[in-house]
Amino acid sequence: MVGIRDQIRALAEAIERESVLIHRDALISAYRDLNKIAKFGLDKLIKKATEFGGKKGAKTLKEKYGIYTDRLDEALDVLSIIAESSRMIGYFEYDVDNLEIKVEGSIFVEAIPKSEKPVCQPMAGFFKGFLSEFLEKEYDIEEVMCKSQGYDQCLFRIKPKGGRK
Repeated sequence: MVGIRDQIRALAEAIERESVLIHRDALISAYRDLNKIAKFGLDKLIKKATEFGGKKGAKTLKEKYGIYTDRLDEALDVLSIIAESSRMIGYFEYDVDNLEIKVEGSIFVEAIPKSEKPVCQPMAGFFKGFLSEFLEKEYDIEEVMCKSQGYDQCLFRIKPKGGRK
């Protein structure tokens, strides 16, 4: 049986081997530019692409590194390591009982610091794809509050399809 330390070590190795270094400021600038033309439906395409990325990441962890779980809290532990290691966010916290993810330091908020609507939909797409693939159960993730709207942090709701957890 593989222990949690071995799984975390494998996860760190997976992030190092499977990730590509992209300059943070370049990502922020690109997202800012893409947001300007989001009215053409590009925002939905970006969210779908990040959802695919989340699924691909989860599949890689399972197939190449043997990291499995059927528990939402453990999957969120893994997701928190990925999210914070990616430098796309500064802080990731979750509450399984309330089915919430809280994020601070999002690069999407850095790109668009003030907005009437949430700007971290690409992150919601990644979370959705990752959790759905990793747990082999459909989830929807919705950003309900965003720091760009003036809230203290970004808040995502986890919505299992076909049941509570």
